[in-house]
Amino acid sequence: MLDIKKISTLFIVWITVINAYSQQINTANIDTVIAVYRASLNTNPKKAEEAAKKWLQISTQQNDSLSQARAHYALANVGSVLGDYRQTIKHADVTIAILSLLELEKGISACYNLLGVSYKNLGDYPLAMDNFLKCLTYAQKTNNKTQQANAHQNIATLYILQKEYTDAAKNLDRAASLYREIGDDDGVLITLFNFANILKEQGRYEEALKQYQTVLEYRIKEGNKAAVAYVMINISQILVEQERYQEALPKLEETLKLLEELHFNSDMAIVLNDLGVCESKLGNTQKAIAYYERSLSIGESLSLTHYNTSFYQNLSDLYEKQKQYKKALFYYHKAVNVSLEARALDKEKYVAELQEKYETALKETKIKLLEKDKKINAIELEQATADVKKQRLLRNIFIIGFIVLVGVLFLLRYFYLQRISIQKELAAQQEKNARQEINQLIKDHKLSVIERYQKGQEEERARLAREIHDGIGSDLAGIKIAFEHYLETQEDKKKGKRLLQAIDSSCKDVRALSHQLHPLSFSKIGFESFLKDTVTQFSTHHGLSCNLLLYPKEEIDQISEQILAHVYRIIQELLNNVVKHAKATEVEIQLTKHENYLNLVVSDNGVGFTQKKKTGIGIRNIQERIEKLKGTIEIDSSAQSGTSIAIDIPLNRK
Repeated sequence: MLDIKKISTLFIVWITVINAYSQQINTANIDTVIAVYRASLNTNPKKAEEAAKKWLQISTQQNDSLSQARAHYALANVGSVLGDYRQTIKHADVTIAILSLLELEKGISACYNLLGVSYKNLGDYPLAMDNFLKCLTYAQKTNNKTQQANAHQNIATLYILQKEYTDAAKNLDRAASLYREIGDDDGVLITLFNFANILKEQGRYEEALKQYQTVLEYRIKEGNKAAVAYVMINISQILVEQERYQEALPKLEETLKLLEELHFNSDMAIVLNDLGVCESKLGNTQKAIAYYERSLSIGESLSLTHYNTSFYQNLSDLYEKQKQYKKALFYYHKAVNVSLEARALDKEKYVAELQEKYETALKETKIKLLEKDKKINAIELEQATADVKKQRLLRNIFIIGFIVLVGVLFLLRYFYLQRISIQKELAAQQEKNARQEINQLIKDHKLSVIERYQKGQEEERARLAREIHDGIGSDLAGIKIAFEHYLETQEDKKKGKRLLQAIDSSCKDVRALSHQLHPLSFSKIGFESFLKDTVTQFSTHHGLSCNLLLYPKEEIDQISEQILAHVYRIIQELLNNVVKHAKATEVEIQLTKHENYLNLVVSDNGVGFTQKKKTGIGIRNIQERIEKLKGTIEIDSSAQSGTSIAIDIPLNRK
């Protein structure tokens, strides 16, 4: 018996030493792969990705949840650098789920920041803004000034994309102040880079180039190849915008080599597209097509919906110039389909899928914990069995007591886990409710700003209408009366009558302009009646044949005046565009109310136009109104069949 006990003791000590040694080796391995990941992230992202995968593998073997969360975040970060934004979304969501289970809020803000960047690059700006705001909320809660600055920085980039430069500059100022406060020179450089982006978007190219050059010099000294690549992309784009294609080509080729070295695939697609533009402008059509097709191949593989539409359109335009109309039409349809698919993204289904993945991961974690508990219980049972064999006389009593004890412990553990689970679910529900309240407040604030802006516009139109009607209109009326009295005293009245007719026509034009600026309430006169009068006056004044069709008229009159006012302004702008540009003789306006949306179609038989990257002020005004109404617009124009514009406006907006 004594010999068996000694052997058992030595065996246990040996196992303990081996486990401790194995633990030290695994710890050393994790430290090594973490060091490789950090050193390679900005110079060799593929190497960093392999290190992060090894990191995750070791953490899983050790069943270290916190280390697993850090490894998933590293993979999400690498995905963002490489342009694989779907990978970033996948690993960032897993990181958030693990940190939530561990009740750690410290790293969640960084995860939401990565999610926001990914959705921005995939073209889903509303979802990107939501994630940046969540990042800001968690960063403020944990007093993480770095992530607060990053959130403001990225919100600014969204505003730049939406051409809201004042709001972008405000957020960049906040970010710069925070970076200076914590002594983050890299963050200050990124802020300077984004200020240069604002100058570029505003067309102040020379100022932007100077600022980019300053940032580039610092980045070259640092040896940060990723940052150097992004600065060079923007410098090249300015040269393209300035039509300095010969200068842009070597810059773009140098940038492409650097991006290929870094494996920045999504950015390679953008640079390849710009190279295609340069070669096309310089008359090298085949080279241009080759570059466009390479950019499209990358865009399709990475699901870069926001950029694929432009890639398809460029190929369509190039094939059209070569008179290869079949290929041109094929890529044109591709561009239209990608654009429609992006708009029709089913966000609720996507959220449901994420929730399902989260719940699945949670269940798997619980199963692993239970399996671990079973292993522990099995070891304890084996030890108890060994003790029973050694003490044969007390075997039966000890087994019964042990079973009873294990049963009681199992029940206690079960009830304890149930209680913890309920508490976690309650806390998660409370947090979810709080986030919903914050999101609702943000949405309400945005709606309030839009309503005040529109109200101010209408009040200004009303004031101008009163000034024209009461001021200029009254003066013209007085002049008309005085001239009529004067004309009665003259013998030769022919010339006077022509002048009188001109004055009378001016009075009518002033009155019509007053009504157009601030029409009467549609509920008083009926939208169909008012619109018909407006179209008739327009037709008479410009010598056009205008055909107006409304169906069903009674239901259209019941639509809210806010929507009808926007529709009226859109029709005004479209008719003005027909007169200015179309050289048409006939215009047809169809307004149809469906169950859930209002459809407007305006067609003419004019000369048509070629759709360009930069649209006119009229079309931009129309697009802004439609965006506010959450509607859609489609333009079909050709020299043979004129122009047809179709607009859908939802009636039940949320």
